[in-house]
Amino acid sequence: MRDALTSIKQRHYIRCWRFLCAFFRDIRRRFVRALIAMIMMVDLSTGVHAQSLTPDPGAWRPMSYADLQKPSPQTATYLDIWKDAIDVNNRAYKARGDQRFTDGNAPATEAHFVIWSSTKSVVLSILNTVTGCTLKELRAAAGATVKLCPLRIAIYEGLQVRTLDGGRACFLELTSRGVGTSGDAQAASYASYDAVTKTVKTGLIIDRQAVDGCSQKIALYPQ
Repeated sequence: MRDALTSIKQRHYIRCWRFLCAFFRDIRRRFVRALIAMIMMVDLSTGVHAQSLTPDPGAWRPMSYADLQKPSPQTATYLDIWKDAIDVNNRAYKARGDQRFTDGNAPATEAHFVIWSSTKSVVLSILNTVTGCTLKELRAAAGATVKLCPLRIAIYEGLQVRTLDGGRACFLELTSRGVGTSGDAQAASYASYDAVTKTVKTGLIIDRQAVDGCSQKIALYPQ
């Protein structure tokens, strides 16, 4: 009987411990998100990392790229936006026996467009992973591959972060350039922000022509 009671107490203790672990993980994640939001707003107000208010948000600008395999301070914002999807992608690689990426994330790249104002910042981000994207079209002559990948928009206001699911969007892969550089005149992803309608617009051009199905309008405050 004593052994049975001891076993019950141990199981109860383990359940409580797991609950506390989950609780503290949630607290830690909330703290990290608040810290990232605070850092972004500090950047916004002080010009750290050469950030400045976006002078003409409505102008079309090429999207920037980030490699999310190796976490770094420069990619922390985008890693936080996509943490759950990156974890799913990591598990998929491990499930098929691929252990090459134990010291970082499985292959994941991201394209982003950021708008800075005096009170908030808006980050449009598209995540490119093997498990999350599908092939849309291949332009071999231009060295371009167009994929349909998940899109999210994160809105930072003070210490508050609101993340919107934007469905799927076109992600441009180019064999002629490395990740982390902007698009060129022949093939590039662009985005702009309409401050009046509070809408982010995206587009993709290859050989000076817009790619069908890659122009989108995403309302930040959908009705």
